[in-house]
Amino acid sequence: MQTESLNRAVHQQDLDHVFATAAQHADAVDREGRIPTEALQALRAEGLLGLLVPRRFGGPELSMRAVSNLCRRLSESCAATGLIFAMHHSQAAVAIRQTGESEWHHRLMEGMVREQYVVASATTEGTVGGSIRTSACFLDRRSDGLHLHKGGAVISYSGAADVFLVSARRDAEAAASDQQLVAVMRNQLELTPRGRWNPLGMRGACTDRFDLAARCSPEQIFEGTFAKAMSESMLPTSHILLGSVWLGVAVSALSRARAFLRARNRNGVPINPIASLRLAEGEAMVQQMRGMLAANVALYEDGRSQASGLDRMVSYNALKVGASELAVRVTDVALRICGIQGYMEEGEFYLSRHIRDAHSAAVMVNDDRILGNMSSVVLGAPLERDI
Repeated sequence: MQTESLNRAVHQQDLDHVFATAAQHADAVDREGRIPTEALQALRAEGLLGLLVPRRFGGPELSMRAVSNLCRRLSESCAATGLIFAMHHSQAAVAIRQTGESEWHHRLMEGMVREQYVVASATTEGTVGGSIRTSACFLDRRSDGLHLHKGGAVISYSGAADVFLVSARRDAEAAASDQQLVAVMRNQLELTPRGRWNPLGMRGACTDRFDLAARCSPEQIFEGTFAKAMSESMLPTSHILLGSVWLGVAVSALSRARAFLRARNRNGVPINPIASLRLAEGEAMVQQMRGMLAANVALYEDGRSQASGLDRMVSYNALKVGASELAVRVTDVALRICGIQGYMEEGEFYLSRHIRDAHSAAVMVNDDRILGNMSSVVLGAPLERDI
């Protein structure tokens, strides 16, 4: 990694081992539609699942930039591993931001470092059309604890998760948007499958739909509203880290195209000027992705920024939409360069997995929904802003 803080936390050879493990099993994970167990074990062994946890809880408290770079490198090796890593750290960032002075959540932070908990999200619900910002279920406080029943929740990598962040209405009388977030441990909930997905790409994320039933302690409810957690942590970190995933997929695809051209040149095949132009076009798009990602990481990390909450929201959402579109375009360019060898399901230069994974970007948190939410905001916003 080219990140000094991360290098201090983990030796480069250990990182290389993690990347190699993810790459070694990437095809099997995709083919079998299974969780990348080997890569997750390697991440846990190197202590890479608690990178954002503050030092006061025993964590390394690394920057979002460092985690974003690691996410990109993982995604170059195995996009499904990178996606799980991104989603986990986005949820971890939410938990960290909302911890407050709760002793229970302080212990959760310590466990995220010591036990290397994997954190998953259970914030969607079938009865409200999958909208994160509304809930039908509610936090039911009873004499024997807090009860929660959420129907049709879409949860990724549930089989590997130790902690689930679940959203629900504050109580039975609360409005659909009056939500709070609760951290539920795996042994405190039951997940009943509601059919298994069989997607084209990102198959290793194992995103399935469940009916969720939980009983835990009221002290596991985070302070503040879910709306606050969403705007301050979940939206920016998820878009930044998912943007890193799409960048990793694009870089990996274009690297195969570059290797393909170099191999042809070594074998005496004349340089194809059209293919060379396409390689340059792909590199330009990769640099565009890097620029968008770097700008949004800086926006997130710069507490002194004068950007308004509105500007931040538009920027993070634009990153998500822009990166997902560019990832598809770069993999298409790589396929055109590699030709029939890229179209194969195997071989040194195949790109089928990259193409299928890249197309998941636009529909995982649907781009049209994001643009729809942005449209009314952008309609009334001035365009003549300083850089």
